[in-house]
Amino acid sequence: MEIILTILLTAAIVSLFWWISNRSAKDKSASIAEDLSTMRQQLQKTWTEMEHHRDAVFDAMAEGVLLCDLSGKILFWNRACRRLFNLPENPLDGMTLLEALRLHEVLEVFERTLEKGRTMGVELKPRRGASLHLMLNAVVVDHSSGKPDSVLLIFHDLTQLRELENARRDFVANVSHELRTPLSMIKGFVETVMDHPEMDLETRVNFLGKVQKHSDRLSLLIEDLLTISKLESGQATVNLQDVHLRGEVARVLSDLERGAQAKQMRVNLDIANDIRVKVDVDLLDQIIINLVDNAIKYGRQGGRVEVKANRNGNDQVCIGIADDGPGIPPESLDRIFERFFRVDKARSRSQGGTGLGLSIVKHIAQALGGRVWVESELGHGTTFFFTLKRSDALSSQTELQLDKHLHAASSARE
Repeated sequence: MEIILTILLTAAIVSLFWWISNRSAKDKSASIAEDLSTMRQQLQKTWTEMEHHRDAVFDAMAEGVLLCDLSGKILFWNRACRRLFNLPENPLDGMTLLEALRLHEVLEVFERTLEKGRTMGVELKPRRGASLHLMLNAVVVDHSSGKPDSVLLIFHDLTQLRELENARRDFVANVSHELRTPLSMIKGFVETVMDHPEMDLETRVNFLGKVQKHSDRLSLLIEDLLTISKLESGQATVNLQDVHLRGEVARVLSDLERGAQAKQMRVNLDIANDIRVKVDVDLLDQIIINLVDNAIKYGRQGGRVEVKANRNGNDQVCIGIADDGPGIPPESLDRIFERFFRVDKARSRSQGGTGLGLSIVKHIAQALGGRVWVESELGHGTTFFFTLKRSDALSSQTELQLDKHLHAASSARE
């Protein structure tokens, strides 16, 4: 009996210990599972934050970045890449390079990179006829194990650089041409005079007059080039003063009166006496001279030039200079302020301009805190507008509103 009791007691004690051990193991297992769940959540949060930071960094880059696996399937692209190739927010599952970009050149670079590990400096022009220029660099990215894992492609946008290079090349070509013409004329007349010392006085004086004319043209061209160089580089000195607009414009117009009289043209000034502006007088004179001189040159014989001004609601004064000439073709309006651009090259050269006047006007207007634009209709003349800052000395009690906008100048033309 005692043996049985001993066995039962032993069994009860073993069962108790087993139950306690099992309960402890379950508690530990539950605790471990809870810890694992917490760690999983933390890892997921960290991974999400890392992806967010990665996307933010890549999206802040000016270069287009595209990552694909070794089979050519796209894993990621950044904002610049989407902009360059007009792509959606995220690549579709399984989308390949060729499906996304539709450029065999990029696929060739990808395949070459898989073979060599790196490809640098490949220039692309994605869209035929478009001005977009790209440079592509590609490199194989290794896994932590050291084995190739993916391919990184980086697209550099060279469009602006190419445009600047083209502008520089065109500028050099235009300057060379503009300089060569008067220099050739001067050289030709001087050589003729030197080769014919017996030349009669009247002919010699005529030749020397032509030399002086082309010398003046050459001097004016160089002066305009220096002016536009200073304006474009921001080195031009701007000395703003409180100026009585009507008086200053009238003074400049008096200097241009002879040219108007030669074409039997009238120059009408319609600017209120109380309009004052903050402006550099010398720069304002250049704008008025360029625009009014052009209006006289290209206006019709016996026609009229209108110079008007009104105040607008942006603390600025808008000045308009209208002629009644043949007008400017619509396709030329967007280019009229480009350096050396001429609507009618033959007529412009016969008039003696340098081709820089309107470009100078644009840069002066910007330097004075305003802007310039043009409106024209073939057969109905042209009006150039530019804005200036109104003077702070003008009190609101003396401000007057003109009844008509500057466009009324066109209806007043004869």
